Amino acid sequence: MGQLTALLGRFGIGRLAALVGGALGLVAVLAAISMRIGGEPQALLYSNLDLKEASEIAAALDAAGVEYEAKGDGSTIMVPRDEVASSRLLLSGQGLPTAGSVGYEIFDEASALGQTDFVQQLNRQRALEGELARTIRAIQGVTSVRVQLALPKRELFEETPEQPSASVVVGFGRGELPADKVVTIRNLVAGAVTGLSAQRVTISDDKGKMLADGSGDGSVTGAAADSLRAEEEGKLRRKVLEIVEGVVGPGRARVNVTAELDLSRVTTEQKTYDPDGQVVRSTQTSEETSNETEPDAAGMATAAANIPEGQQTPGAAMAQSAAEGATETTNYEISSTTRTEVVEPGRIKRVAVAVAVDGVTAVGADGKPGAYTARAPEEMQRINDLVRAAVGFDGARGDQVVVTNVRFARDDAAAGGTAAANPLMGFDKNDVMRGVELLILGLVGALMIFFVARPLLKGATGGAGAAVPALAPASNALPAPTAALAYEVSGETLALPGPDVESTLDIARIEGAVKASSVKKVAEFVEKHPEASVSTLRNWLNAPATAS
Repeated sequence: MGQLTALLGRFGIGRLAALVGGALGLVAVLAAISMRIGGEPQALLYSNLDLKEASEIAAALDAAGVEYEAKGDGSTIMVPRDEVASSRLLLSGQGLPTAGSVGYEIFDEASALGQTDFVQQLNRQRALEGELARTIRAIQGVTSVRVQLALPKRELFEETPEQPSASVVVGFGRGELPADKVVTIRNLVAGAVTGLSAQRVTISDDKGKMLADGSGDGSVTGAAADSLRAEEEGKLRRKVLEIVEGVVGPGRARVNVTAELDLSRVTTEQKTYDPDGQVVRSTQTSEETSNETEPDAAGMATAAANIPEGQQTPGAAMAQSAAEGATETTNYEISSTTRTEVVEPGRIKRVAVAVAVDGVTAVGADGKPGAYTARAPEEMQRINDLVRAAVGFDGARGDQVVVTNVRFARDDAAAGGTAAANPLMGFDKNDVMRGVELLILGLVGALMIFFVARPLLKGATGGAGAAVPALAPASNALPAPTAALAYEVSGETLALPGPDVESTLDIARIEGAVKASSVKKVAEFVEKHPEASVSTLRNWLNAPATAS
């Protein structure tokens, strides 16, 4: 207890509290840094989740023993960086997440009793949109999907019903959505909705680029058109490069292909009749026979002869007539051919190919490149023919193929360039970011030690010397004076102990204990009280003579 009281007296309550607070803060910061360095970094698993779905994902992670952290309002889930892929595979096997979409399970959760026809039709449309979104999200590379259907109601006495339409917004993970996936999505949506044609499905990406409009002509526009053009050009370039490098060697050819595509969808219907292809379909035959008997007036015109069913004159002659007829009707079926041709977008309208071929460079004696020799015109003509055949050259549509022999700047350069050494020594982006985090945390810890902990410790040590230590003369042992000398300096007592205490102390130890603050206080005291200082020195000098 006495030592604690003496310690409080030496340091002061305020200084001691500041020292303890700074030490605790430093310990907390260092503990946080060590935990941050030692802990595994977190990575995003899913964000913007429905709270109900987030709870299902959390339950699945708990059951699998995967540590996770929920941030924000609970819609964002973080897991250790190395377990992101495995966690997504685990949740995908359980049908999670559904991205908040509602499928046909909406009919299992609500009773149909008391629901109006409008509510049931609305739930059916919601379920259909949710199921389509889940189906499209299963395509590789698709990260988010939003589907909206416009299903018009068939009105009473309506002759021509209004056609349904659909709008799809697709988020793609890397780059742009390829044109073949755009066509696939359109056909998937059209096949799932009754009466919906693929041409009435509008598709755009999450960046606002139109991939396919719903104008009805099936044309491909926007980013999908650029992707389709780049895909076709790349395919032709690979074909040409493969065949040319097979002749001149790897790295000795450069190929550039520009293709102009027809991005419209064309439907052609044609019906042809063949008059020579007659086939009897049916035959009808009819026969007629008629007999008539009429009175013969022998050339006399009488009233009785002209009255129908009139009284004939007895003994008058009768005239008879008979007629027979036959009719045959044959129906022939003329053969016809109906041809419907649908040309999908992507047909090549014109192609231009430029090929640069390097010459032949001999090998020098010291291993360096030797003399350069251009290729023969016959060889260049053969390469030109091969390129034309590879791209399907058609002069009628305006195709162009140019093959030129030029000397490359680097003889040993490959077509795609030699794979450069990885400047990051095989580390990926996550490892680099982890290293930067550790470096920053280490710098923060070092700055805390040098600029916070060190001044606190230094100030605490300097504050302990409130009292001026004793000053001893040159001799190791001093005779005991009659009384100890004491002076007051700046409100503190400056004690000069007597010779009886100094005789037990070592001079080197005393000199090492003298602090700069005490020396400064003694100097200030001498400047303010020169007479008292001289008197004190005189008493010290006279003390041995008096003792003897």
